[in-house]
Formats: sequence, C-alpha cells, structure tokens
Amino acid sequence: MLRGERAAVVLSAHDYDALRAGRPTLVDDLLGGPAWDDQLAVAVNVRVKTPSRDVAF
Repeated sequence: MLRGERAAVVLSAHDYDALRAGRPTLVDDLLGGPAWDDQLAVAVNVRVKTPSRDVAF
C-alpha cells in the first residue's frame, strides 16, 4: 500500500489476457474514429514559418 491506497496489482499473464480480451488497442481506437476531411487535415498540418522565440546557441 502507498499512502493507504492500493498501488499495484499482480496478475498472471492468463488473467491479464482475459481482462484485455475484446478491447481495442489505443491505435485501433484512434484509427477507428471519423475520417478527417481535407480541410481539417490541412488546418492541423499548418506550421508557422517564423521561430516563436529567440534561440541562442
């Protein structure tokens, strides 16, 4: 216990796999969302060409 709260749980690989069964991975979940239209894709990829601050090397 850590500060009176449970901090970790140890599971067998079999039990962990059973808990994860049928759940999508993060990648599957992100790729399964709505498709971006061209306008949104362009807006996300727009980059400012000027530096945001002075950098001294």
